[in-house]
Amino acid sequence: MDVVSIIPLYGVGIVLAAAAVLAYFSSRLKQPLIPAYIIAGIIIGPELAGLLNIPGYAGLVSDHTLILTLSELGITFLLFVVGMEIDLSRLKDVGLVVTFGTIAQVFASFSLGVFAAVYFGYPFMTAIYLGLIVAFSSTMVVIKILQDKNELDTLHGRIMLGFLLMQDVLVVMALSVVGNIDHFNPEIILVALLKGIGLFSLAIVSSRYILPSFIKSISKDPEVIFLSSLLVAFVFCTLSHLAGFSIAIGGFLAGISLAVFPYNLEIIGRVSSLRDFFATIFFVSLGMQLVLADIAVLAVPILVFSFIVLVLKPLITTTIVTIFGYEGRTAFIVGTGLAQVSEFSLILAMLGYVTGVLPMEIVSLTTIIAVITITMTSYFIRFHNALYSTFSGLFKPLDYVRLFGTRGLENLPKEKAKIVDHIIICGAHTMGQGIVEVLDRFNKSFVVVDYNPAVIKKLIDRGVHCMYGDIGHIEVLEKMNFKQARMIISSIPDIDDNKLLIEKCREVNPNTDIFVTANTTDEALELYDEGADYVILPKLISSERIGSYLGQIFTSKKVVDELKRKEIIYLERKKEEQIIDENQPDYLRHLQRKIVYG
Repeated sequence: MDVVSIIPLYGVGIVLAAAAVLAYFSSRLKQPLIPAYIIAGIIIGPELAGLLNIPGYAGLVSDHTLILTLSELGITFLLFVVGMEIDLSRLKDVGLVVTFGTIAQVFASFSLGVFAAVYFGYPFMTAIYLGLIVAFSSTMVVIKILQDKNELDTLHGRIMLGFLLMQDVLVVMALSVVGNIDHFNPEIILVALLKGIGLFSLAIVSSRYILPSFIKSISKDPEVIFLSSLLVAFVFCTLSHLAGFSIAIGGFLAGISLAVFPYNLEIIGRVSSLRDFFATIFFVSLGMQLVLADIAVLAVPILVFSFIVLVLKPLITTTIVTIFGYEGRTAFIVGTGLAQVSEFSLILAMLGYVTGVLPMEIVSLTTIIAVITITMTSYFIRFHNALYSTFSGLFKPLDYVRLFGTRGLENLPKEKAKIVDHIIICGAHTMGQGIVEVLDRFNKSFVVVDYNPAVIKKLIDRGVHCMYGDIGHIEVLEKMNFKQARMIISSIPDIDDNKLLIEKCREVNPNTDIFVTANTTDEALELYDEGADYVILPKLISSERIGSYLGQIFTSKKVVDELKRKEIIYLERKKEEQIIDENQPDYLRHLQRKIVYG
């Protein structure tokens, strides 16, 4: 094997080695990994070599073609997995803010970008591109961070996901329009829209009528299922490419077409490692594309456009989400979580450069802004609670701009004195629903607080005592008379929220039993140190319950039939009531069954 034939393999090896080393130090310092990957790209790329000016040294990886191709595959695999994990029905309760909010946010951010570009003297067409570049957010970055934090199914996670999906639809249309700008006419938008609808319809039709029989015929061989799912992904990627869209859109549609099958969890498990591999390469390649010399030349535009993305765009998004009736912290987390430019912004910039509309300077500007904003986003999402606590006072005026009523969204006794010796449930979306059901069956006095208005509206319809609000606000708990509560149960697995809840409750009611929820054993021990009476660990409870089931089964064969009977009754009742989501994680379903069956 000659040297030329192993260069691509050498490049990938260097990328992975650099990423691994920087990721190790980053994890030891308890820092997000995405900035580490970007720094790794800068170190091994040609730009740092140019600054060092070492004779004969052009960087450890000087040929980017293969790396860029692999990074695009990383985006595609990530969206493929997201497509399989997503249940579009989960977004229906946030559909209003997602549909109209995204359009308003994109238009406002686009306008700011265009205005800033015109101010700097860029040609109008360049200003249009820069407006589009700052308007959209990164599906790949946000979803990866939310998945790592296990927050994809939280309220703010679902709203962010909805915004990103809507943005992806809009950016596909934008790519089609600017790609044919020389012979633009209204038909281009219509054709792009029809192509997008056609591909989406094909995914739905395939999911319902084409793929089920095919998947069923190969269901006995997991490896064949895995390979066939990849084939489906590449078919949709090819169709997306032929339609003039990014292959990443095809990957997402392929995931949707496979989402309803019972084998999707196995496929996700097998594809996840590939996704992480390619995603790592994407972030490293982003660092390799950074032109360090342009930072000084473009310093002022970089600062201004970064300010638009990191400050003004989150403020716009936060305001919009608040207007649609969501609590301040949820709106703030959504806004700061979308404070970056999209991977499609890089594609837009390269498309403009290839077609001769944009100079290379704009490509460099876009890359630098992407590096800055993506790096900052990883910190924003990681420390969103601390950031909100710091800046929450600045967002108080937004409480008066709500057009969709959540003020007074509650069902509480008219006399506060009637709420005594009761149980307060914080969070009723997943595990909390099972707790509500058990307490209701046993006629226990309880009230529920949740910051999802859709959840509270459903509870009000059922006549449950409840209130819309954030447990981080002391006035919310005071309104439910937590001074005389016998027990407080938090099903919210956020350690900062639970610490604050324990602290506030112990100050005024030291005898109250406090049950909180944690994701890990370290968090559980930390909450015990804070004064929790009991910490619920869903994963631990589910594993113990499964062990108990196995012990019963090994003792008596009849137990299997009895467990099956109870399970069927439970599922049928849940389906009829439509209280819990059948697609929620297994450990939450097991926890609810533990509560119901003891």
